[in-house]
Amino acid sequence: MRVKISAVAYLNAAPLVYGLQHSPISESIDLSLDIPAVGAQKLLSGEVDVALIPVAAIPQTSDFNIVTDYCIGAVATVATVAVFAHQPLETLHTIYLDAHSRTSVQLVQLLAREYWHVKPNFKPIENYAGIEQVKDGVGYLLIGDKTFGLPPKFSHVYDLAEAWIAHTSKPFVFAAWVARKGINDSFITSLNNTLTFGVQHIDDVIGEMMQKYPGVDVAHYLTQNISYPLNEAKRDGMRLFFRKLEHG
Repeated sequence: MRVKISAVAYLNAAPLVYGLQHSPISESIDLSLDIPAVGAQKLLSGEVDVALIPVAAIPQTSDFNIVTDYCIGAVATVATVAVFAHQPLETLHTIYLDAHSRTSVQLVQLLAREYWHVKPNFKPIENYAGIEQVKDGVGYLLIGDKTFGLPPKFSHVYDLAEAWIAHTSKPFVFAAWVARKGINDSFITSLNNTLTFGVQHIDDVIGEMMQKYPGVDVAHYLTQNISYPLNEAKRDGMRLFFRKLEHG
């Protein structure tokens, strides 16, 4: 029986997806590429067995475990999770939230409360068209591929990973691999090896992705903005994030 896996459709997950598509495990899985929030919903509903999901969804998943030594993380600026505005953050009365990742939505509200000390209204984005014509006093939290090319169009860009690290001195994990309990240990080992293969072949991934993302510095993004190992420092940062969410 094939294992059903949801991975993130954004460029940030490309090395992980490369491993899944270019190693023997590809013959034993059904892979779907989704926005993060959809992957989390698929895992919660039982539609998939393993998913790369926003970490803010993990506390809901008592029947699931974090698996693999890889994640979508950041140890400096992440570049593709940010608040975009034409005025300083402290002057914004409203921040519209990209619903594609629960982690980013929770993180921006946490940072507003603890780090920036601002109290804007938070509202979901209902229409992504016209974001570049943002009104005065309004900002947009945006994530993923849709942010490429946006920074030069806004006078103020607030990188959420950079702010978290300044606030806590810890790296941040945006998404981690989570599996339903009962998944065979040998499969998890194979999955981890597969992701290792993908990360080790990041130069091949960069070559492929440069064709798909013209105008984007793919090499810098995948090697400097995104950090894949789910090491103890990142796990510590993730645990701190969970504690802050619980107390907030």
